Amino acid sequence: MKTYNWRPFLERWSADWAGSPGARARESTQSVPGLGGASAADALRERWLGFAGADPGRIGALEERLGPDVLLPPTYRSFLAVTDGWRPAGTGVDLLGTTEGTRWYGDPRPHGLQEAREAGAGVWGRALLLSVESDGTEVLLDPGEVNADGEWAAYLHRGRPGDAPEERYESFMELMQALFRSFHHRNRNTPGFENDTTRELDAEVEEARLACLRGEAVEGLLKVFTDAEECGRPRARGLRVQMGALLSGGRTRDREVGPLDDPPAGLESVGRTFRYEAPGPFGDAVDAAREQARWGDTDAAWHTLAAAVADWEPYGDEHIAPVGLLADPLLGPVITPERGRYLLETPRGAEGRDPAAGTGHGVDAGAEDGATSWDDGLAWLAEEPSPDSERDGAYRFVFVRGVPPEELADRIGRGPLLAPADEAEVAEVAEARFGPEGEERRAVARIGRCGDGWSFAYESRVDLVDPFLPDRLTGLGESASKGGESVTVWCERGGQLPATPGAFHLSYAEDGERVYGFTVRGEEIEQWGELPDSLDPEELFPEYEEEGDEGGAGLDPDDEYEALDALFEEFGISLPEFAIRHGRLHTVLTRPWILYGAQGDGVRQEPS
Repeated sequence: MKTYNWRPFLERWSADWAGSPGARARESTQSVPGLGGASAADALRERWLGFAGADPGRIGALEERLGPDVLLPPTYRSFLAVTDGWRPAGTGVDLLGTTEGTRWYGDPRPHGLQEAREAGAGVWGRALLLSVESDGTEVLLDPGEVNADGEWAAYLHRGRPGDAPEERYESFMELMQALFRSFHHRNRNTPGFENDTTRELDAEVEEARLACLRGEAVEGLLKVFTDAEECGRPRARGLRVQMGALLSGGRTRDREVGPLDDPPAGLESVGRTFRYEAPGPFGDAVDAAREQARWGDTDAAWHTLAAAVADWEPYGDEHIAPVGLLADPLLGPVITPERGRYLLETPRGAEGRDPAAGTGHGVDAGAEDGATSWDDGLAWLAEEPSPDSERDGAYRFVFVRGVPPEELADRIGRGPLLAPADEAEVAEVAEARFGPEGEERRAVARIGRCGDGWSFAYESRVDLVDPFLPDRLTGLGESASKGGESVTVWCERGGQLPATPGAFHLSYAEDGERVYGFTVRGEEIEQWGELPDSLDPEELFPEYEEEGDEGGAGLDPDDEYEALDALFEEFGISLPEFAIRHGRLHTVLTRPWILYGAQGDGVRQEPS
């Protein structure tokens, strides 16, 4: 039989308990029933929470009492050979695992493993109950879940009997280790609670903190912090939370991320107005990255941060990474889980610059040097974001060359440039400006910049704001081209019925006047001006093939993809995919794209 080293572990637990302040006062001196008068006072005097070990005959008698084919799992059987039961002080369980007290849950009669495994009611119908005396906490072993080592799954349950057990462990030994951590956690605030275990844990936490600054692999360090936190060590939680937040990635809103980099910021400062700041060269890089992210170039923003993270400095001994980035409205979305790992596994601070620290683990920063979101093109708009998502019903955008984003916002907007917002928050911007019952159309565009002097305004889900009415367009995009050039696109994918046809509208303008373009709607094509060969709508949108009575009128995704790709090739215009899907961009309330009411007389109007 495999040997399990129970005694050193149980002796450590006993010593930690016996040496804790008030141990004598907390523990009852009454005898424990059925154990020959053994008392807690005896345990305190002997510094041993257990009893004498059970001999093979006693263990065999327990197995025989439980049923003819019962063979106890290895870690529990070897435990009994060291001590016939345990008094896990301070855990909610007073006595567990004795040969005399262990029984089948709810059915004390002898029955074999096969019968136990075939019983109903899940774990409760077949479990072996080890908790002899407790405050309602149940310790269970499940013969219905046996691993390759012959270990039965172990459960710790503090709820009502019959509810699904809360805590599952691979073996009885793992459950006992969890109870030991629970004992330490319950004593975390006890004055004077200090022992070999607490000193070792605190030393391990400190070494893991320094190793994290040296950029060592995060998994082992995270386990050190997690184990120490479960034992109630005061520093472990803040360090674990910082690592976990960066490994989760994305902007932090309400969840706690430990000490932020901008002391004493705290959670109350985390909102759209929070601005992450850091001292020194890394702080300079943060400012530059924020400006890049502000206008949509999140890839460049990331590389700016990644190149400078080695210069980051902690504020104190409880600070291991620039976790405050996650609270920044513009930079938080830039930090994906992979990028968060890169930050953690890059040597940083004075400890990271120590020659003995090495150079980290060579984690890839996530893209080629010099990569920019301006290389994303437009065709990604025709793709589904994920296998489980649906494509948006419609979108529209305007590119203007030769003007900065702020000026583009002024040309198409009816108000000031607003705070950055993600896709979900755009609706909130419109709601705040118009109110829930507002009669005006709520057109809110997100503003950014792309390569070679272009700025853009982009709107998604415009089918919820405006229907595409080609004879009532205001020419908003064309008017924005004064002194330069513009490209306007409105794509409405349509539905499956002829009454809701798909549409793709392109208009190229110079100095406020449209030059050429086309509108594809259903199977009809209208075009004007002298179109480049690459933008021939009859080539981009070939006539639909006969699809029978069930055929739809929606826009073909392949045609949409080809048209968007042709625009990228012709003009070099690009929309930053990551920034639009996950990041934040400044917003502006736009002037009308469509004329309604008395003005909507079918005549195309230019906005003033």
